[in-house]
Amino acid sequence: MPNPTIQVVAATWEYGAAVAANMRPADAAEVWALARHSPAEAVRRSLEIPGEAYAFLAGDEPLAVFGCAETEVAEVGSPWLLGAEGVDRHARKFLELGRSYVAHWAHEYTDLYNVVDARNERSIDWLGRLGFVFDDPILIGLDGAPFLPFHLRRSDDV
Repeated sequence: MPNPTIQVVAATWEYGAAVAANMRPADAAEVWALARHSPAEAVRRSLEIPGEAYAFLAGDEPLAVFGCAETEVAEVGSPWLLGAEGVDRHARKFLELGRSYVAHWAHEYTDLYNVVDARNERSIDWLGRLGFVFDDPILIGLDGAPFLPFHLRRSDDV
């Protein structure tokens, strides 16, 4: 069986709904810990925030929605990602594409900043490979769960 064509396209609710229906357990736990959102609610809210939003497809299968949200702080963008089960099958290509988007956002914004659930080991590893720097954990969300702030400043290596 040939490898599926990998592409990144503009995110739509249909792509997001497919990711939500098959969201990685760690990502689902993260959105619940942060704001008690279901996977579908987290995707919907992410796609509604002003900024860029994309879908990562393997063939016609949506495996992630991701983007960089505008924030209320000038020159600060907030990168985000919600992945489906299967995205790890294409980890190398996803990392390669991720690096190009992070480089683009690093030129659009002075700082990129967000948080990741401290228990979400795959996402933490992926963010580190993309060049993000982590700060000490902070307790946030409705249950005070540990989250790692991560950032990348335009002067950091991308």
